Amino acid sequence: MPKITVEVVDTEVAHQSPPPKEITSSQGDILEVSRHLLPKIMSQISKRQWITVDILNWYHPTSRSHHPTVVISARDASDGVWWSSTLPAICGIIEENSSSLKVVLLFLDCLDFSTNSPTSHVPADDCIKAHCYDEDLLPGTSCGRDGSDESETLGGFMVVDKDGEQIRLGLINCHVLLRDSKLNLKETIGPCSALEKLIAVSPSDVDHDVLIKGMLDDTSDTSESLEEVYNAGRLSQKQSNLIKALSRDRRLGSIYATSGFTTWPPIDHSDTSRLWALDWCLIRLRDKVRLKNLPEDVPKDAEIKKTVPIRFWTRFSEYDDYKVLKRGRSTEWTRGTITSVNSWINPVTGLPQLRSGKSTADQVTITGFFNNKPVTAHTIVSTETPPQNSQPFTKFTKKGDSGSFVLLNKKVDGPQEAPPGTILGLFFADNDLVSYMIPMELVVKSVNAVTGGNVVQPQEWTSPTYTG
Repeated sequence: MPKITVEVVDTEVAHQSPPPKEITSSQGDILEVSRHLLPKIMSQISKRQWITVDILNWYHPTSRSHHPTVVISARDASDGVWWSSTLPAICGIIEENSSSLKVVLLFLDCLDFSTNSPTSHVPADDCIKAHCYDEDLLPGTSCGRDGSDESETLGGFMVVDKDGEQIRLGLINCHVLLRDSKLNLKETIGPCSALEKLIAVSPSDVDHDVLIKGMLDDTSDTSESLEEVYNAGRLSQKQSNLIKALSRDRRLGSIYATSGFTTWPPIDHSDTSRLWALDWCLIRLRDKVRLKNLPEDVPKDAEIKKTVPIRFWTRFSEYDDYKVLKRGRSTEWTRGTITSVNSWINPVTGLPQLRSGKSTADQVTITGFFNNKPVTAHTIVSTETPPQNSQPFTKFTKKGDSGSFVLLNKKVDGPQEAPPGTILGLFFADNDLVSYMIPMELVVKSVNAVTGGNVVQPQEWTSPTYTG
């Protein structure tokens, strides 16, 4: 039996360690062995309450360096079976394949679908709040369902051509708008009256209330009423902003279609047992909703330019690493890298059902999603430089960022490469270490299938013929 070393690390200590790094395309030996090892590892842990399996360059305190590692997160990590048989068996599989991979087991109660609610409130980023009541709707802004206490991110915009009609749509996650609804989310739902009754708003109800309260507090330094100041024509900028916010029609439109919590077969059809997670929802935008499809307030050192619209998506290799950027409600712009090895997510342990005021451990779980089978997703590690005097690890995403578009953030080296700002995927979930993304290629294919139309915006970016 192979030797196994157990290291128990306090959470506070773990967060002081250097964060994980991506597996790069240059680590060909790890990429190759992971394709053979992962199915065997999945078989070994199939009866355990595992949540995620990632392969990352993980920091090991004993060697004081990063090393390719299988990182398993599980709800039952304290169960002795892991330590007496499961982990030794995994180590044996790794040795049989002459791999240098290490193994780490972490406790994780459930996957975080980054839903932001009053009981676990993360405030919206200041830059996001500053644009919440602009005349033009921006990608990455606060969004929620009318009457819901959830606040998430409107990733961006789509246009679907159906029967000659150009339908303007907003794209977000299904779990953001519909998880606390009574709809059957175990299957896709196309345009129907049940969805039309549900209205999306921006900013979300909770964010709107917080913003209005803040504005009222800022303008409470006068004994005059807002109406008196308005009639006298002596509005300050703060008071003017408050009136604009109070009079704003926040309705974006009705829910149009959703993937539910369903799956899609592998992109390359190589392994039919490997299913991709789907979690998207479309909002049919009202005619009066004006759009500004530009990357506002983009970091100065980003390759993405604020004057270039977000108008392309592209296919990409799942065995390469990519520098990316996202704009979310809670963290605004953050940098990361899509790692070269995809992760596995286990829905069988159940997703937390919303129960106001209860901790995750006390919440009832919803089962049956993703066909009750493990699903795969692209993995993003943060490359953010943390603020001075803060913890060394700054996450790529936080609660409230669900639905963000993940954009390519790489300088173009030749005419064959997609431009910066091209959409690579849709962020939908994370754990304490990494974020998970659905490739945009699958989102577009699924949208076409569910709506019966054809996505015409964003357009697929295809490499132009290079003539030399």
